Amino acid sequence: MTGHDLIDAVLPDILIVDDDPGMVQVLAKALRPLGRLRFAMHGQDALERIASAVPDIVLLDAQMPGLSGFDVLDAIKANPALADLPVIMVTSHAEADFEQAGLERGAADFIAKPIHPPVVQARVRTQLRLKQANDQLKQMSAADRQNLAVAREDLSDSHARLQRTADELRLANESLVQFVRIASHDLREPLNTIAQFVGLIDEDHGAQLPPDAQRYMRLVLRASARMRTLLDDVVRYARLQAGETDEPAPVPLDRVMTELRDALAARIAETGAELRIDPLPVVMGQASLLSLLFQNLLTNALKFVPRNRTPQVRVSACVLDGRVKVSISDNGIGIAPEHVSRLFQPFQRLNLKSEYEGTGLGLAVARQIAEAHGGSIGVRSNAEQGVVFEVLLPLDG
Repeated sequence: MTGHDLIDAVLPDILIVDDDPGMVQVLAKALRPLGRLRFAMHGQDALERIASAVPDIVLLDAQMPGLSGFDVLDAIKANPALADLPVIMVTSHAEADFEQAGLERGAADFIAKPIHPPVVQARVRTQLRLKQANDQLKQMSAADRQNLAVAREDLSDSHARLQRTADELRLANESLVQFVRIASHDLREPLNTIAQFVGLIDEDHGAQLPPDAQRYMRLVLRASARMRTLLDDVVRYARLQAGETDEPAPVPLDRVMTELRDALAARIAETGAELRIDPLPVVMGQASLLSLLFQNLLTNALKFVPRNRTPQVRVSACVLDGRVKVSISDNGIGIAPEHVSRLFQPFQRLNLKSEYEGTGLGLAVARQIAEAHGGSIGVRSNAEQGVVFEVLLPLDG
């Protein structure tokens, strides 16, 4: 069922009230398929917009300067004409007493940050259906009201099941992240011991070892480095899957790319690569995660190149409808069209480890980071003709 099916004649009017532009963009992306969107950046603005045209539902940030979300909720519920207007509170506080206070004041539901778009869509759909049922109830006969009450009870049961499922998923994600962290720590300790002692043997006695033994030592050290990288990538991927992200802030992409150029200087010098970076804008997001995203893409662009070819990499950007599209193009080995669907799946490798090193998680992590910023990542490629990765991100302001 799409948002267009919820109300036959007119799309639902959805009012998003939040003083954080980044959160507004994330909510707008999730809810745009469900109806017509309006926005307010503070409490007084929200009340004025409601007075001018009553929406079908309000998503209301609980913590705002001036009139808080709870103040706006009190004002809405104090007006008899707005008593049935569903209000979903969006908050970074998930404590039970905090939710209880909001529900007692008349909130229809709560959404905790960081948000998960499918859950947000499901909860908004549920509240729109309940409101539609409530509106129809006022116009129907007593006999029909009884039938509708059963339907509303079914919808409420569905919402309760959805809430239980969401809670179970949240607990499962938290358990997964905790397990990955513990497993990573327990695996890293013996791995570091192996790498340190093999390094000492190679440093102190390597010259006396036969050539085959020296080669075996180097293989152990390289395998240890790959294992550490894999453990780091697994932890990052699990954290992103669980929605562990900080509040967005302005991030100058020019600075991010300059720092990455310095970090990759040895690789660039080793391969003789040509890295061209065009002027880039400021986006909303988390600098550390965006740096990791573009590091993965640049590392791949420098790595997946035939041995007899000098890597040529270009980073460019253009603005599209309030978002920026960052393109990273290379002249590497390219990707066959039939393999593109596997590209962003975790632990998927399109090439042999003996040809190109890697964990199979880099692009999966890149996609998770892009989606956590309310954006997306895609690829254009022909085999043997290089690739162009395109990352869409929200602009600052």
